[in-house]
Amino acid sequence: MFIHNSSYLKRFVQLILVVALFNINLTLASAGTDWDSALDDINGLHGNYTSLQVALKSDSSKIQMLRKQNNETLKSIHSVIESTDKALLSRLSSEATSAQKKHAPLLEQYSTLSKQSTAAKKAKDLKTVTLLDLKRNKLKAAVALARAEIKTKTTALAAARKQTAAKLKPVKDALVPIAALKKQITAESKNLTATQKVRAEADKQYKAAVKQGDAVRAATELKSSYEQMKRIHSMQQNIYSWEQKISLALRAAESKLP
Repeated sequence: MFIHNSSYLKRFVQLILVVALFNINLTLASAGTDWDSALDDINGLHGNYTSLQVALKSDSSKIQMLRKQNNETLKSIHSVIESTDKALLSRLSSEATSAQKKHAPLLEQYSTLSKQSTAAKKAKDLKTVTLLDLKRNKLKAAVALARAEIKTKTTALAAARKQTAAKLKPVKDALVPIAALKKQITAESKNLTATQKVRAEADKQYKAAVKQGDAVRAATELKSSYEQMKRIHSMQQNIYSWEQKISLALRAAESKLP
């Protein structure tokens, strides 16, 4: 009886070992298939990955060049705006200020006499009123001339400023869209920076997987990096398009410079 049971147990253990070995072989075969498939994915993606890398570098360079050109053009336009009629406006402003300073004591004296005369009238001090009115009336002609000169100078300055503003209005109007475009570029640049960080992490994990000989993980991380690169490419195209629109606005502004 014991011999019979021992023989049965031996055959049972042998059967279990055969099944286990069979399962191990299946697992190894499956792992080998996954590894080969992942390696095929890496090889298939490598060409597109490399091409897109080149495109990203090219786009980045184009954006930087156009942005530099736009910034220089905008600076030049602002310089022209600031210098337009600068000498004329400076001279007229100086003349207006000089006239006001020159006549300030006279006008202050006249104003003070008027206030004193009004106060004397309220106090019914007729003698003082008469004296103050005589002094004030003696200054009337000079005050009229002073006021006329100040008005002439300030009117000339205001007219010149208005004329200059009219000259520059078409230029400034052409520059208006640039602020909104720059705001869009700033927002997209932030998105671009965030996406580049995600891609950098995927690249780091890809290299680590390659070092470990983990083709499956390497393929996954390479695909992730490639997807981020496509997003970056799209963002760069948006930014470049907005820089081009800024360039067009700047050309329009330049064409309207006085």
